[in-house]
Amino acid sequence: MADLRLSDDGEMQVQAYLRFAKLKRDQHVRETVSVISEFQAEHIRRGEMYNAQDVTNMFSDLAGETRALVDREIQHAYHTNALLVKMLLSQAQAAGASLLVDTNALENEFLLKQMAATEVAALSRPASDFVRRGAGLGKINTVQVPVQDTKASQERDALGAQLSATNEKMQQLQQQSTAMMREKTALNEEVQRLRAEVAAKDQALMSSSSNQQEVITQMQAQFKALSVEAAGAAQVSTTQFDDMKRQLTETRGQLEDARVQLARKKDDLAHRDAELRSVMANAEAHIMNSKQFQQMKAIMQQKSNEVVELRQRLSRYEPQSVPSAGH
Repeated sequence: MADLRLSDDGEMQVQAYLRFAKLKRDQHVRETVSVISEFQAEHIRRGEMYNAQDVTNMFSDLAGETRALVDREIQHAYHTNALLVKMLLSQAQAAGASLLVDTNALENEFLLKQMAATEVAALSRPASDFVRRGAGLGKINTVQVPVQDTKASQERDALGAQLSATNEKMQQLQQQSTAMMREKTALNEEVQRLRAEVAAKDQALMSSSSNQQEVITQMQAQFKALSVEAAGAAQVSTTQFDDMKRQLTETRGQLEDARVQLARKKDDLAHRDAELRSVMANAEAHIMNSKQFQQMKAIMQQKSNEVVELRQRLSRYEPQSVPSAGH
């Protein structure tokens, strides 16, 4: 078998498979390089000295890990080729044809060089040349050999519809949650406004009490000065002295009344603040413990888990992209 000739359509399918194989080969190379880099990071420290035995042991361990990885990847590549052969034989059998696999030709250097040239041609073409081709039975798409599976397609479509319905339900729940959060925010703003009003009234009462205390202090100072003056010079009459004493007593009474009123106001403010805290706590408890909120929370958690599961299941049906030439 000196030459293998195919139609243009068949040649395109071969090129598509070679692009797929090149992608997998590059992936295996990256994994091998990653193993070596991780081994170096774990076993080699900057500034440390290693004797010959240490280096020998490290190279032995690295060789073991690399050998296991390369063996696994090569095994996977051969299994992939065997799967392709089996699928083509199955399609030929279903079409009433009979194919013969000649493994001796796989070591033909001339044919292998033809495959290498075909791979170069495939990689030089844009990926769109392969994406536009149909995915019918027996044709190689960008990254896989597609086989019609009605059950899988139905399951994929059902999962897609279920995912769309779940996303719509989650959007509705999010809107309900947003409305409840806005209601809670409005309630918090009202509580803050009432607290500010109470604080302003408290400040006004404190200012009034302070002014009255200043008046009492001034009158006490005047009374003391007059007392000293009366005792020293005996010029202040008893009537004037009694009058000032009476005024001082009245002022003290007014101050006491103001203090009592201030204490009552403080008690009233404390009571109002306690009521506000109770209202806010009850409102928060009502929102968090409401049946609607609990149901919404449970449904959102359930739907979130379902979305993750659906996306994982749908990922099995999404084809793997192949980069264009030069990338």
